[in-house]
Order: sequence, then C-alpha cells, then structure tokens
Amino acid sequence: MSESSRHLPEYNTPNLLNLLLPHNIIPLVVYSLIFQIARQYVKNKFWLKFDKFKRYRLQNLTICWVHAVVVGVSDMVLMFSHPHEIFHDVIDWYDPIAAQLPLISVAYFFQDAVDMLRYEWSSYTLELLLHHGFTCAALVLPAATGKFTLAAGWALLMEVNSIFLHARTILQICGLSTQFPSVFRAVVYTNIISFFFFRIISQILWTIWAVQNVPGLHWTFEFIGLVGPIVFCIINGLLFLRLLAADGFLPEKWRAKFVVTRDRSDDKTQ
Repeated sequence: MSESSRHLPEYNTPNLLNLLLPHNIIPLVVYSLIFQIARQYVKNKFWLKFDKFKRYRLQNLTICWVHAVVVGVSDMVLMFSHPHEIFHDVIDWYDPIAAQLPLISVAYFFQDAVDMLRYEWSSYTLELLLHHGFTCAALVLPAATGKFTLAAGWALLMEVNSIFLHARTILQICGLSTQFPSVFRAVVYTNIISFFFFRIISQILWTIWAVQNVPGLHWTFEFIGLVGPIVFCIINGLLFLRLLAADGFLPEKWRAKFVVTRDRSDDKTQ
C-alpha cells in the first residue's frame, strides 16, 4: 500500500459521525418521516376489516412491499445501467442520487424494526431484527465513507425479490390466494425465480468480487464484505427452504421442519 493510499477511507476506521453531515442526516430524517406518515396512512385506510395481528401483518407488509418496489426497481436500474462499474469500480463509484437508496433503506429498516417491536415478539422477530441490524450496518458505510455505493447496490438487489416475496404473503394472509389461485401461483413461481437470481446468484457474484478485492482493506470493510455473505447465505438459505416448504415444493416429511407460521390463531376476518 502506498503512503497516499493509507489515508483513503477504505483503509481506515469508518467515521460514523459523517452520518450527521447535512447531506446524510437530512435525507435520513426526511425518509424516516415519509415512512412514518405512510405507515400511519396505511393503518388508517387499509386492511381495516381484519382483526388484531393479521391487520398488523397486512399493514406492515404493505409498507414493506412499497419499499421493495421503490428501492428494488431503482436499484435494478442502477446496477443494469452500470455493467462495468458494478464489477470494476465498486469502491470508488459515486452518484448522489444512487447514494439515496441505502439511506432510504436504512430509514425503512429502522421504522420496520420499531413497528415489529411494538406489535410482535417471537424467534422470527429476532431473526428479522438481526437481519435489519446487519443490513443497516452495511448500508450506512456509503454515507460514512463516501464510497461503496455500488456495494450497497449489490445488497439491495435482494429487494427485487422482496417485491414478489411480500406480494405472495399479502395474497396469502388476506385470502386472495384462494380467490385468485392462478394469480397467486404466478406470484409464487415468480418469487422463486427472482429469489434465485436476486438473492442467490447476485450474492455469489458479490462474494466473488469481495474475495478478490476486500482483503487488505480496513477490518470493518473486510468483516462486512466477507462475513456479510455468510450471514445472508444462512438467512436466505433458511428463507428459501421455508418458501419451498410452504409452497409445496418439498416432500411432506420436510415441510414440518421448515414451515414457519407467524399468524395467530385468534385472528379472524369480520
């Protein structure tokens, strides 16, 4: 490493105080307020015929779906429009508009974590909180360093799959899956296919890049870049098996091992 390189952000401890700079903290506050207003609007206007926990789940998933659409589609456009940079300029490439995507997601994950803690506590909630925490730790790095915007872009590709993942769950909980079985089945298959490309293949490509380029950076970036794929491999692996089990793609003897039911038995539709 040259003497001049020693002063670059990627070789030093990320300064989290940079999150308080106006170009970071103002968007974070604004996006948090937008999600809070949107969440309140959904709670006042949508899914009101459902009781208790089921209503909370549908309202929460609606916000999750909106976030996935906004960030997932935007991130896919970003990544596909920069085919060279996403492999060869991951650390240094920067665009102020693209830099908003991780900030939007940090605001969303924070709001979602607060919402879950208010309405739900279970082992699955703990899994989601760990997921949100680790994701936010990675997504704040572009704001803290002014770099790694495209690294966040690789991570946010998973939101493309989340569009169909959340749509599938919404249709299932509200009962539309039985009213429109062909539509639901199309969503199920699209979810599985998009899961494969945007959670599995994209993470494999990111891991290949990280193994080749992350070693030698500050240990924080090494940890996020190299341990992160391991964490998400476990999370996504469990999620994929649960989806396959719930949607009937696994043998019967395996379904009971992986199916997770979050909805409570005392919920009912009016």
